[in-house]
Amino acid sequence: MTYPLYTIAAALLLTSTAALAQSPTTSSIRAIEVGVKGGPTFVHGYTTIPAQPTGIAGVTVPQIDNKRNGTGVGYTGGAFVRFNNYRRKGYVQIELTYNRYLLKQKTNLTLDVNASPDLAAQLPISFAPGLLNATVDITSESSIESFNVPVLFGRRLIKDKLRAYMGPTLIFVNKSQAVRSTQGQVNPNPAIGFSAAVAIPATPETTNLLSSRDAANLEVKRFTWALEVGLGVSPLKWLDLDVRYAVPAGGVYKDTNIKGFLGIASVTAGIKLP
Repeated sequence: MTYPLYTIAAALLLTSTAALAQSPTTSSIRAIEVGVKGGPTFVHGYTTIPAQPTGIAGVTVPQIDNKRNGTGVGYTGGAFVRFNNYRRKGYVQIELTYNRYLLKQKTNLTLDVNASPDLAAQLPISFAPGLLNATVDITSESSIESFNVPVLFGRRLIKDKLRAYMGPTLIFVNKSQAVRSTQGQVNPNPAIGFSAAVAIPATPETTNLLSSRDAANLEVKRFTWALEVGLGVSPLKWLDLDVRYAVPAGGVYKDTNIKGFLGIASVTAGIKLP
């Protein structure tokens, strides 16, 4: 059995916390702490896109069920300021980070060749709707780059060494695109004299998901928000190690008919400035 990198990191983080609990606190917590942080992000999820009309009578693009195709690895980096209430063990942390999230998906579907101009172009002649269909496999990597502003409410535990927190994260999307590869075959129909399948070679395509013209119903919002939870430890006076998990509760696509799930984990190291 294999485990995602962020699961292993979480286990190491909790192991470190157990060890730290055995050692006394060596210094008090400053009222305000400022630092920089960075690390990898790990994204997984799925997307269900409802059937779409094509403008051709009797022809639609069927529902697309994009399933997870592994874990996408990106990055996060930025700065934070933490306002501590030492006596009550609570704190508020505000951050500004730049992030890249990568979602890897795959799907398989059968559709009328007239539903896609690219598929119809693979044929020597045109056919009326309903006479020929194609089976295609699609893999995609969708990315979002954004400026994030997390506002996190936390509490210090275990002699101030462990931090637990949660809060909203404001996401301002700067760039988003999808890189897809489509391959498959146009299926034969002997009833109309089309007796041999026609292979569809792997065809790459890149779409700007912030453009309504390019992305159509897959256009991504320029602003959304996520709910974030996390744990952190401070093995050294100047060092923070954190594991987080976030879910974009505000949705990613402008089309609210698109359903799915997006989970974002991150593992970061932070250095507190003197």
